[in-house]
Amino acid sequence: MSSQVVQNASNVVTAGVASPMGDFDAVDVVAELTGATGGTLAVYLQSSGDGGLSWYDLVAWPSITGGGSLRYYRSPISNSTTIAAPVVVGKNLSPALAAGVVVNGAFSDRMRLVMVAGGGTSAGASVVVRLAPQRGEGNR
Repeated sequence: MSSQVVQNASNVVTAGVASPMGDFDAVDVVAELTGATGGTLAVYLQSSGDGGLSWYDLVAWPSITGGGSLRYYRSPISNSTTIAAPVVVGKNLSPALAAGVVVNGAFSDRMRLVMVAGGGTSAGASVVVRLAPQRGEGNR
C-alpha cells in the first residue's frame, strides 16, 4: 500500500487512501508507471466499502519489467458499465486480479494502491495514478 499522502483529496482518511469516492458515478483512472531497478513491479488499485477493513482489487495494470520505460494507462470505472461474469480478485495485501483487467460496476467509497515488487527489485520507480471522479447529471 502506498504510504504517501493522497494529493488534493477532500478527506484523506489514511495516508495513501483516496476518499470519499462513494457519491460518484464514474472514475477516470490514469496511471503513469515506470519499471523499477532489477525485478518487476505490479500495481493494483483497490477499493473498500467497509471503512478500510477489507480491500478488493479494481484495476491490475500489466506488470512492469525491471528498468521498463514509462507507460501510460487509462482505466475508466463506471457504475453504469458492468462485467458479464465473475472475476477473480484479491483481498487486502494479496492482490489476485489478472494483469490488464478492470472490474467495472459499482465501486466503494475509498481507493488505494497496492504495489508488489518482484524478486531482485532493488530500487523504486515513479508510480503516479490520478483519479478523476465524475458525477452523473442527477447527482450534481
